[in-house]
Amino acid sequence: MSLLERYLQPGESQLPTVSHMGEIPSGQPTCTIWIDGKEVTAIPGEAILRAAQRAGFEVPTLCDDEKLAPAAACRMCLVEIEGYHRPMPSCHLPVEPGMKITQASDSLFKLRKQNLEYILSDHNAYCMPPCQVSCPTHIDIPGYLELMSKGQHVEAARLVKEVLPFPYMLGLVCPKPCQEVCRRGLVEEEIAICQCHGFTGELVMEMEKAPTPFPQLTASGKRVAVVGAGPAGMTAAYYAALKGHAVTVFDMMEKQGGIARYGIPEYRLPKVKLDKELNSVWQLRDTEFKGGMKLGRDFSIDDLFTQGYDAIFLGLGAWKSNELRVPGEELPGVIEAINYLRMNSEGNPVPVGKGQKVVVLGGGFTTFDCARTSRRLGADVTVVYRRSRKEMGAHYSEVDDAEHEGIRLEFFAGAVRVVEKNGRVGGVEFQRMALGEPDASGRRRPVAVEGSNFVIECDVVIPAYGQYPDLDFFEREQGVKKSKRETIVTNGALMTDRPGVFAGGDAQMGARTVIECVAQGKLAAKAIDRYLAGDDMARVAEEIAEEEAVPELIDIVPYKPVEPQVRMPMLPYKERELSFQLIENGYDKNAAEKEAARCLQCVCPDVGRCHLQRLSLEHGLTENRFHRAEPVDYHDYEYDFSHDFILRDLNKCINCTQCVRICRDVIGANCYGLMGVGYDSIVTTPWNVSLKYTDCVSCGACAETCPTGALMMRERDLQTYELDIVRCIYCGDCVEVCPHGALGETPNFEMSTYARFGRTVLAKEELAVARTWKPSEEIPLDGHNSPRPPEIRPPGPPRWGA
Repeated sequence: MSLLERYLQPGESQLPTVSHMGEIPSGQPTCTIWIDGKEVTAIPGEAILRAAQRAGFEVPTLCDDEKLAPAAACRMCLVEIEGYHRPMPSCHLPVEPGMKITQASDSLFKLRKQNLEYILSDHNAYCMPPCQVSCPTHIDIPGYLELMSKGQHVEAARLVKEVLPFPYMLGLVCPKPCQEVCRRGLVEEEIAICQCHGFTGELVMEMEKAPTPFPQLTASGKRVAVVGAGPAGMTAAYYAALKGHAVTVFDMMEKQGGIARYGIPEYRLPKVKLDKELNSVWQLRDTEFKGGMKLGRDFSIDDLFTQGYDAIFLGLGAWKSNELRVPGEELPGVIEAINYLRMNSEGNPVPVGKGQKVVVLGGGFTTFDCARTSRRLGADVTVVYRRSRKEMGAHYSEVDDAEHEGIRLEFFAGAVRVVEKNGRVGGVEFQRMALGEPDASGRRRPVAVEGSNFVIECDVVIPAYGQYPDLDFFEREQGVKKSKRETIVTNGALMTDRPGVFAGGDAQMGARTVIECVAQGKLAAKAIDRYLAGDDMARVAEEIAEEEAVPELIDIVPYKPVEPQVRMPMLPYKERELSFQLIENGYDKNAAEKEAARCLQCVCPDVGRCHLQRLSLEHGLTENRFHRAEPVDYHDYEYDFSHDFILRDLNKCINCTQCVRICRDVIGANCYGLMGVGYDSIVTTPWNVSLKYTDCVSCGACAETCPTGALMMRERDLQTYELDIVRCIYCGDCVEVCPHGALGETPNFEMSTYARFGRTVLAKEELAVARTWKPSEEIPLDGHNSPRPPEIRPPGPPRWGA
């Protein structure tokens, strides 16, 4: 019998139906075959794929379902058989005694990989958004951008606040790692992701009470002390309070905000609005702030436990600047970067003024905060960095703005000594650098060039080579250790060696960005909540590691019409002179919604379950070599979300025909078929109409068998069903085919119990539990005084996927 003849036969008569998970029935004729040199007992005539699966071999496939006739549409289950001149699909070929089969070889791997590339070449869909993966807090970026584009800004803010409690602050100061990987940048320009959530954050600040991502839980009776009111500490306090714990935040400064208040200049982050956003923490029940109290000076960790706190979070920040470490660093005029920014933020006099010459050393965010602050104070500023512009740690927009504001940049130069003049700073001597081999950070190490020294005259030198935590008092704390890098040592759950004491942010990682500190505050709040619940912290550490693991992404180049980024209105450079006014004027509502609508929504709800994704990663496919991002490269189909229960996205369809076969051969509705020819063929409904206009019975079998998420069940929250008893024949088919077990069947469904009449409304929860099923409305009875008590019928055949 040819393959075509066998394919055209009814599915149930094609091959012996022995589940690959089950045993061969006693008395069933068997034979011996060899797969990859292993002796396997099989049933003559069954599919080679079934025999291989039962023997434990994982033969890849995208179009196989035990209930269906084989189609060999995906060409992934190819095997090599002795005596055959080419690889054959194992789902089609019947077992013959003595067969010698190879299911894993380099040639088969290469062939399967090539088949996957062909499939992906017209797979106009994405698995995971790289922006969400790259964000340290993992905001649902496509989700909130979609809400914004629809004008639902409060709900967008709620979604952001699930993992980022301060969207306005981060909208202004985040270094935007999400935008660096935004796939819209492959079309023309990335989405202004941070500025969009900054708009929603500013919008909800005007509300009388800030929206929360979820209601605050009832009081737990537990108390949490947070030491440090910076980004990490305030984030930990916010989420710990939402979990129902009483939270007290201590800080050595009089006001909240930590390094965000005292280390980020006003022109980047207005402190009035910062306070307004941070005050959302104090709107929660049982939260309080105690300023002017420093750990190690005013209290100890032991004191906090003595006062009745059940857990402690240390978010102390990094308040000490790294030393210059060259001769002359002790001269008057050499200013510590963090102290300089703090003094300016507090409104205290600083030794920088109009007409002075200032040299700032470094290439990070603190460097440019110091440089741009000095420029606004009227100084003539030069930034000197020992590597190139590309290696700078600051965001490129900061560097560009600094140049436009009149700051000079000097690259490939390292300080040798501070030059003295009249008993104070008179300049800095530098030596030219060349880039050598990469260091531990991945950046190329600067190497001094002999005989290249030069001097830059100046009145003030600000070394901004980074900062570290002030942990001098730690010698007096029991059970809490610090590393050689002056950071607090914790495990994967951010808990120190002392139970109940957690740490995060700059104090645990070293000086990092605000968004990274917020992410750690979020994780610490989760770990603290689990600790207070008595969970195993080793297991919590494992769960956090799993959640934070970076997944592999399949890079599918998008094609969309060009629509440039909506530019953020900025304060003109001329108006920035001698002014600390905020430089970002902010989007208006229309601009924010327009920019949010540019998002490609490159996320798939079937991620993690999609067989195409799994096989692609197993075969090392993280990019698609058949794409040129041109419209002729693949199809761009419209979604069909009109059906009440089933969502269709033909862009994800791989023409495996599983939905065609299960709807036709198992359900009998016959709603799908192949349309078009060759490259333009696609599985769709007759005449490509909406699924709701077909004979679909809403059983969900097509969605259950779809390997890629092209067909998915709609998430819904139905409260009632309307049953038209006039049309119902009480056949029970709905109970049998429902893949979700939403229906139960009792004798109350029988015709002999109720007369046929009009309509009745049946409550969902009553239908779902057969033992307590009863009609929501009185139904006339045929000679019975009351409905018969429900009885459970014998269970039917297992549902799909059971």
